Amino acid sequence: MHVLSKYIVTLVLFMGLLFPFGCTQMPDPWLEVPGKFKILVSFPPIYSMVKSIVGERAGVISLCTTTGPHDYAFNPKDTILLRKADLFFYNGLDLDNLFVERLARDASNPKIKFCSLGKKVPKNLRIESKEQKPGHEGHNHGSFDPHIWLGIPQTLLMINAIRDELSLLDPEGAEDYKSRASNLAAAIEELQKDGRSKLDGKKNKVIVTFHESLGYLGLSFGVEIAGVIQKSPGDTPNAVELAKIVQLCVEKKPSLIAVEPQYPKTTSAKILQEELKKRGMEIPLVEIDPLETCNAADLAAGWFEDKYKQNLEALVKNLQ
Repeated sequence: MHVLSKYIVTLVLFMGLLFPFGCTQMPDPWLEVPGKFKILVSFPPIYSMVKSIVGERAGVISLCTTTGPHDYAFNPKDTILLRKADLFFYNGLDLDNLFVERLARDASNPKIKFCSLGKKVPKNLRIESKEQKPGHEGHNHGSFDPHIWLGIPQTLLMINAIRDELSLLDPEGAEDYKSRASNLAAAIEELQKDGRSKLDGKKNKVIVTFHESLGYLGLSFGVEIAGVIQKSPGDTPNAVELAKIVQLCVEKKPSLIAVEPQYPKTTSAKILQEELKKRGMEIPLVEIDPLETCNAADLAAGWFEDKYKQNLEALVKNLQ
């Protein structure tokens, strides 16, 4: 019995070295972002808008950072975040619904309010999605293109919705939220004005995109999206589909092929470029970021505007 007791004590001590916080205990992520309220968001564009409006009155955490909403997978840390959050902003429109709905079921937090910003954009300001078949892991954008944060009118509606929800949560800060939201909206409107001015002189504003993500940006700046290489991220076109895209490019003569930093340039975009080169068409691959991912260290209030400006600069530089 004495030998057995010594064995048990040794085992307990060993397990304590391996798991000093206990097998089920996890650190609280909210301790690193203090504030009167706790705001959770689904991915970087919403984080940036919320942070610009809320200032230091609340802690804000984004579930997605380097992994975007197309590829995000639920993990146990999310449950800890949900159980203490006061408000959760997400995009909706079948972009992040799957993991948000699962989180909502597992939250065990009756006080949290979920706000889909996509629902704040009326149907007449949404683009109908051409992406009707499931992509990788069953991904499907549904009836509408969900990339609303890339459209200027749509972004302004998102800003207003964030302002209003924060004001309901924290009436004492309503005037601050109203002022910051107004400043952010003015910056977004100026961004559109400046971008349109620089693009107005371009004769060929036709582009091909990697996947169905830049429609709202195109409408906001007079850029025509002639075609889409992948019907959904990771859904590489087959030979027949590629031939159709090649023929479309021959007819439309786009200035550039927009590729995304989240996906390697050696994929179908590069194949398309090579096929067009055989036909005497030199079309550059130009990085246009749909702003779905971000390095965690770069997340900040001004991240959204800065990255959007980079996209516009890339278009100004490469459109003919």
